[in-house]
Amino acid sequence: MSFCSIDEYNFDLPTDLIADFPRENRSDARLLYYKNETDDSSHKTFCDICNLINCGDVIILNDTKVIPARMNLKKSSGGVIEILFMKNVSNTVFRVIYKSSRPPKIDSILTNNNLNFQVSEVKENTLLLINLNSFDILEILNKYGDIPLPKYIKRDSTLLDREKYQTVYADKEGSVAAPTAGLHFTKELIHKLKTKGVKIEYVTLHISYNTFKPITSNNYLNHEIGYEQFSINARTFNVIDNAKSNKNKVIAVGTTVTRVLEHCYQNNIKKTFSGKTDLFIYPGFEFKAINCLITNFHLPKSSLLLLVAAFIGRQRILSLYKMAIDKKYKFYSYGDSMFLNKNYEI
Repeated sequence: MSFCSIDEYNFDLPTDLIADFPRENRSDARLLYYKNETDDSSHKTFCDICNLINCGDVIILNDTKVIPARMNLKKSSGGVIEILFMKNVSNTVFRVIYKSSRPPKIDSILTNNNLNFQVSEVKENTLLLINLNSFDILEILNKYGDIPLPKYIKRDSTLLDREKYQTVYADKEGSVAAPTAGLHFTKELIHKLKTKGVKIEYVTLHISYNTFKPITSNNYLNHEIGYEQFSINARTFNVIDNAKSNKNKVIAVGTTVTRVLEHCYQNNIKKTFSGKTDLFIYPGFEFKAINCLITNFHLPKSSLLLLVAAFIGRQRILSLYKMAIDKKYKFYSYGDSMFLNKNYEI
């Protein structure tokens, strides 16, 4: 196996450039625009995308909805255990990531107010829990759970995050993190784009822990990204293919949309489809679906950064990140945005 060092995708980020809070107005985020054809970059505001996207271009959004997936439970000893919902295994059994000074015991009961959950399996950092309540786990989380803000945001989630850590077009419940590239869109901005003749399409990929799973091997080729569930409508393929034939832009909003579209085009899927993907995109990947990408600024040495590097090249993305740091752009989930325009024929 070849050796591809993840250390080549490292960079230093001052902590004051990590956005801890959302902007009051979503589309006021800054936008670093890069055009491959002229190797030119410029500094704009996100609402300026209306001037960068033309009639006939296609924007594809991820309409997944974040669930309040984090909740604190009590052990019989009185100790607190934090859980992060991962997925349902059956109607009454679900898997969680947990954080506690000591793991709970098999068959022990974890509680929250009048809620009871039985531990049926304990692994290194995950549990299988049996829901002993009359309510579905998603109902319970929506009532008692907290929005699972990323760990680099050093504060507790608030009611504001229930609104702001959610896209305005979120529809299908199932993610434990927001598709953050889409957080900058407002309903007014989407309406303005549609009025201009821009096509807006949707896919669904439910973001799991796998999206953010750290790359622990020095050789990133050893990384297993894990599966995530997605769905797509046949109409979306027709709209994309029409745009391609007319040499319009096909703009993926975020890495999750990119992975869905590229998975489908790599596997010749052109119909209404629901399935799962573990597509790991890194430099050397040949893109077949998109020629533009709207994305936030990602963590160093992450699979998300590798995807963006695959799109425009390692040296170019690291150079743009350095420029963004020098210009005091805000990074990560609540941070600013990039619009990467390759617009080559695909």
